[in-house]
Order: sequence, then structure tokens, then C-alpha cells
Amino acid sequence: MGQALAEEAVALGVNVLLGPGVNMKRTPLCGRNFEYFSEDPYLAGELASARVEGIQSKGVGTSLKHFAVNNQESERFNIDAVVDERTLCEMYLPAFERVVKRAKPWTVMCAYGRRHRRRAAAPGV
Repeated sequence: MGQALAEEAVALGVNVLLGPGVNMKRTPLCGRNFEYFSEDPYLAGELASARVEGIQSKGVGTSLKHFAVNNQESERFNIDAVVDERTLCEMYLPAFERVVKRAKPWTVMCAYGRRHRRRAAAPGV
């Protein structure tokens, strides 16, 4: 499948395909769930690695996405997805790690997430 996608991309003059998506499905309200492979980080990593290897074998790049914890579409520029370290390390990051180490995608697309602003502390605080 990856090779077929790459051949079509070449025919259309496309250099990089946006995907595959390996973020975990955490809520049914995420408008991008249809893009993600699985709720299982091992399975998502395996499927995405195979797709990336197939696509890139034909000289077309991939953009692994959305790194990481991209769980909803509404307020996507303002959401602050707070995840504890254990959940992050056991659920969200393993699929990305597997694909990056095994298939070496050309790019990784980040999630938007909340933009944190640092406030200057008042003198003496």
C-alpha cells in the first residue's frame, strides 16, 4: 500500500505525504480518529512503520503525525492536553518511537497544543 501511495504521489509531483497518523485515539470526539491506525501503540507503530518504509522506498517522504497527544479538533490551538508521564511513556510515545527508529520518516508533524506564555515576574517575586 505504501508503494502504491508513493507511485501516485510521484505521478502527481508530490514529494512528501502527510501521514501516517499514529496518535492514540483517546476520545471519540477527535475529528482525526479516522487517520490513526489503532488504539494500541505497538500495532500503530508496526502498521505505520510498514507504510513509511513502503512510501519512502519510492523516494517520497512521509510526515509522521501528530506528535503527540493530539486528541481533539475543537479549540485545537488553545487546548492544553495534560497527560501524566506514565501515560505519555506507555501509550502516546511508543508508536512514534517505533516508527522513527525503524522506518526513519523524513519529517514529524507536531500537534498544535496550547501556546504557553511566560510572564515576567514582578521584581522581588
